[in-house]
Formats: sequence, C-alpha cells, structure tokens
Amino acid sequence: MRTVDVEKVIDEGHSARSLWELVGRLDLTLYHAQIAAVEGHAGREHTDPQLLISLWLYAYSRGISSAREVARQCEFEPGFQWLCGMEAISHRTLSGFRSGNKAALDDLFVQVLGMLSAEGLIALERVTLDGTKIKANAGGNSFRRKEKLEAHLELAREQIRILNAEGEEKETTTQRQAAARRRVARQRASRLEAAVREVERLQQEKKHDRKEFVARASGTDPDAHVMRTGEGGTVPSYNVQLLTDVRHGLVVNVEATTDAIDYRQLQPALERCERTLGQKPKQIVADGDYTNHASVQAAAACGVDFYGSWQDSWKPVEHDAQGRSAEFLASAFPYDAKQDCFTCPAGKILTHHALLNRGHGVRTHVYRAPKTACRNCPLRRQCAPPVARPAWTRSITRIQEPATTTAFKAKMATEAARQIYAKRSQIAEFPHAWIKERCGLRQFRCRNRLKVAMEATWACLSYNLTRWFSLRRKSNLATASA
Repeated sequence: MRTVDVEKVIDEGHSARSLWELVGRLDLTLYHAQIAAVEGHAGREHTDPQLLISLWLYAYSRGISSAREVARQCEFEPGFQWLCGMEAISHRTLSGFRSGNKAALDDLFVQVLGMLSAEGLIALERVTLDGTKIKANAGGNSFRRKEKLEAHLELAREQIRILNAEGEEKETTTQRQAAARRRVARQRASRLEAAVREVERLQQEKKHDRKEFVARASGTDPDAHVMRTGEGGTVPSYNVQLLTDVRHGLVVNVEATTDAIDYRQLQPALERCERTLGQKPKQIVADGDYTNHASVQAAAACGVDFYGSWQDSWKPVEHDAQGRSAEFLASAFPYDAKQDCFTCPAGKILTHHALLNRGHGVRTHVYRAPKTACRNCPLRRQCAPPVARPAWTRSITRIQEPATTTAFKAKMATEAARQIYAKRSQIAEFPHAWIKERCGLRQFRCRNRLKVAMEATWACLSYNLTRWFSLRRKSNLATASA
C-alpha cells in the first residue's frame, strides 16, 4: 500500500485533462435526465455522465472500443486512473451508457460542432461525402432463411416459458443467475423476431425481380447485411457515411446504413446535415459511386453545388455482340435533330418509334427502320445478326438526359471543377482511416443499426476532439514562435 497523489498521475498537458475540461463545458441535461430521482421508481445509475463521456472519448482516442478493456485499463493506465480518481468502474455501466441514449449523444455531437464553428474551424462552405464498410458484430454463418429463423424463434420462446415457470430460489446469487438467463433468452427471441421481419422485408422488395432470390438474415444482428469490403471479401457489415468539412477535415455528420452501395446516399446526407445543423453546405464533393442522375437532381433541388466523377458505366454504352464493323454501330449513324431521325449506311431513314421513361428525367428514344427497308437491303448481312428473322428491322436508341445533368457534365469539364474534385480523396478518406486505425473501429462492438450508428458517432466525436486539440497546439506553438 502506498499514498498516491491523483493529480500527479498525469502531467498538465495530458489529453485526459483536456477532455475532462471540455466535457465539463457542455450541456449534459439530456444525460442527467436519465439519472434524476423520480418518485415511485427504484434508484437509478448514479455514475456522473461527465465521467462516462470522458472515459469513452479517451478510450477511442487510444484505439480501445471494448467496455471490458476500458474497465481493465482503469486499474493501471494513468489517464483512466486520473479520470476515475483511482476508483474501479463496471464494464456493464460503460457498455450500457455507450448505447443508451441516442438523442443525448446527437445533442453532444452538435454541441461540439457548435464550439468548433465558433472558433472558425467549420464553415460548411464545402464538404465531402464518403462511405466505408465496417464489419458487423455477426458471423457469416449466422444468416438463416425464414423457415430456420422461425424454428429457432419457437425454441427461444419455449425456453422463455420454461424459465418463467421456474420458481424463485431462496439464495440471492441463484436469483440473479436466473434473472440473467431470462434476460438473455428474451434478447435472443427479440433478435430472432427482428430477423424474421427483415427477411420478410427483403422478400417484399425482391418479389418483382426476375432472378430467383433467397432472403436471409442474421439471428445475431438482424440489421447487418453481407457487403463487399475493400479487401475483396464479403462479410456482414454496415456502410458508414461521413460528411467532412474541407477547411480542417472535421466530421460534421455520421450515419451507419444497411445499403451496400453509395448510389442513394447523397440526398439523405444533405437532409441529415440540414436537420442536425440547421443548414446545408454550399458545395459537396463525392466520388463516382454517388454521381448519378438522382444525386445531381437532388443536389440541384437543395441548392447545393455538387462536384463528382461521372463514371463511364452511367454513359450509354454501345453493346454489340453481333460482330458488326464500326460503320454499322449505332454511334456511326448520323442524327438529324430537326427531322428527329437517324440515317443508316444504306441511306434508309430510322424514324422515332417509342419513348421510354427511365426515371429521374432520363428518357430513351427508340428509332426503327421501315420493315420493308431492311428485308431487301444489300447491306443486311453486315448490319443484321446472323440468326435474324426475315421480318427483322434495325433499331437504335438515343438517351436524352435532363438539363441538370447536362449542366453538371459541362461544369465538371472545366479545369476549376477538376481541381476541386482532385482534393476530394485527401479530405474524405482521412477520417475513415483514422477511426479504423487510431480508434480501432474495424468491427463494431454493438448490434443493430441504431447502436452501431451511435458507436460510429462516438468514434467520430473522439476524432473531432483529437483534431481540435492538435490544431490548438499548432496555433499555440505558432503564437509562441512569433
């Protein structure tokens, strides 16, 4: 046994002190409402929210995302010891607090953004949007079909009925163990019920697909979907979307989605930004996965200047499996805009035949030659497929894009737009690398999308504060040097 001066465990410039001081300046009313005394209810958790918030922020800054590991570190690591005052803390308290109140955590995140904005570190003049796959807390072998999930669910319900029917034991330890078993059984049944609902939802979405689709869901984490990761494999994951301010690379919005692709994520990101921060960014930069007709129109409707890379896969591709030569491809047919028709190499006119609406303002015009024109054409063998029927006629399509897409492509062809987009990767991808490497968030500890989003928010909040302290140190060094 020895006497320890807690204040001398860490030095004056330690990050734990900075976190404690900053969290103490925040309004934690929503967190205190959870532990306030309420007449008619049993006693509530009494651990100070300021302590728990500081512990988690400090833990993520050191790459620790496990509640058990945080509780273990509190026994010997100086920063954790100083925060806890050399007292132990339960891992259950830490785990429950991390995923206990989303509204309070979102309010905490917005308060920090307000402080960063007050110091001129966030301007929302230009932001970047990027997503990354983070592994879910579920294994690939936990995915089951609806029939198997329903069978497991019935077994779980039967187990609950058996446990509830058992009489209460006299010993206190046995009572706690029995209550723990009932709680675990209820949680498993709840996850299985959610998995059955998820399978039914997937089946409803895919019922019009031509290909046969077998819906599966995880009995461990029903919200997790199998996604292709950057390493090339497919594992149960979540798609974490980060909106990053360009000025200092600070994250202004974070969300975890179950959509494996980024095709539909730009408009929701702008809506979340306006809902949480009260305003939309003036400019947004995203890669080719976000760049499509829907995103371009959504950004234009919101009054946001969008910069992106229009991929070749979105352009009308000349698909020719018949081995035609270059002069017989559709791109070689001259188009007369006044007459709205095409002319084939044989001099025949292909007139407008049909108009197809592909959505988002994109229209496909179909042009077809007269039936008698192709039947006796001397160039039929070069133009028609080898197994063409006698009544076959040549037809080609013309894609008509909306005015917003045309203006977007013209803007991205300028040198100024290209320079803006060239800086995207160094801003958008750095926070993802940070939360994976420095925060250790390569796999979520929590389950279900709501708690996963909260865990990602904790990591991004720790990232923002670490960046803030780094910018402060640089500013102080520059001032001292001057």
